[in-house]
Amino acid sequence: MTENNWQRRWHPVLKEWVVISARTSNRPWSGMEFNDSSKNKPQHDKDCYLCPRVERASGASNPNYQSPWAFDNDFASLSLDAPTFVESKDPLRRIESAKGLCRVMCWHPRHDLSLAALDDQQMLDVVKLWKQEYQSLSETKEIQHILMFENKGKEIGVSNPHPHGQIYASAFIPKQIQEIRQSQAEYAQEHGSHLILDWLLKSQEDGLSVVENEFFIAAVPFAARFPYETWITSKRKLSHLGQLQDHELPALASIYQEMAKRYNGLFKREAPNITLIQNAPVDSNSENDSWQFHIVMQPPLRDSSKLKYLAGFESGTNCIVNPVQPEQAAASLRAVQL
Repeated sequence: MTENNWQRRWHPVLKEWVVISARTSNRPWSGMEFNDSSKNKPQHDKDCYLCPRVERASGASNPNYQSPWAFDNDFASLSLDAPTFVESKDPLRRIESAKGLCRVMCWHPRHDLSLAALDDQQMLDVVKLWKQEYQSLSETKEIQHILMFENKGKEIGVSNPHPHGQIYASAFIPKQIQEIRQSQAEYAQEHGSHLILDWLLKSQEDGLSVVENEFFIAAVPFAARFPYETWITSKRKLSHLGQLQDHELPALASIYQEMAKRYNGLFKREAPNITLIQNAPVDSNSENDSWQFHIVMQPPLRDSSKLKYLAGFESGTNCIVNPVQPEQAAASLRAVQL
């Protein structure tokens, strides 16, 4: 139907238009296809740098950890010891220090267990680790922003298949985070409420919600940029993980894991994913008060074997074309039998 094609939908958080064109999903495909490579993994891999008791490339040895465990990345992109550069007067040669901390979080000692495969207590322990790491890093001098994320699957270039996530805690606020913060602050000033909370709660009326529990909701955004993208947020105002009450942690663990299972069920495989755990920056900017804690899950697949690539038009214009109608994506995710 034509109403499912050739739309532009406004993304109020990123302040950009997203093209929705479900018709493109029917294009003939002769490109690369991917198969599930997660099967038949051993429970322990002596050559995996993230398995217990293994010596890492840095020479450090992993402890015999039995629960979620975090450590400083041996090959960090950021460092609090980064050199200080003299400010250049040349506008074409500006340099600043890339200061910060990078951490690795191992979800479980077993090499073959993704978050979708953990039991309730193990998944809760992962969420507790998120909160602990956030609280510790937010109190670290110089840190201004903390991004937790999981890169999962060979399709997005993961260098180690052991189930794990990372943290980039930077001494600067990345550009997109500044923009997301500003859009939420402007919305709060104009409407007296919270942008992301309003946006996702509105999804219940639009047939875009996927699952919810007492404290959290997961929904496909009205202007989703990726075919089966979902966002998770608290049903109350919540700026960061540190504000989560103990009784809310199981609900976050449950809804996150259910979405991971739904992706596996939808694609009939261990689904690759990019997950972003978006906390408010930790600098002194008053606009942080308007930030709504949220988790963005962006599987790179358009179906079980085909990737959603950002090629010429999208790379050249930063105008994303989503080949799956968000309403249909939400319906497909809801229909998965767990």
